[in-house]
Amino acid sequence: MASGAVDIVGLARAFVLEPSLPGLWKADRKLEPVFPRFSDAPQGGITAWYTMRLTEIGADKVTPNFSDLGLAVRDYEARDKTRTEIWLRHFANEV
Repeated sequence: MASGAVDIVGLARAFVLEPSLPGLWKADRKLEPVFPRFSDAPQGGITAWYTMRLTEIGADKVTPNFSDLGLAVRDYEARDKTRTEIWLRHFANEV
């Protein structure tokens, strides 16, 4: 990064695994997040898993089931369906 060879650094997935990571780094604790490995992940499953963990952190809740990618995909799709309905109602009122 110091050389300028990096355009962007993504930290969201590391923060999902350890939300206090910035504070740990600031305290000079060099914690390295351990990223989960999923076998036979359904299409979009890993992205859905991380997205739903971020959603839970934002809502100040965390569910204990971190290994069920199918559940993450279902939760993600249900969340998007609800959001789509809200946006469609919103824009229907704008016309």
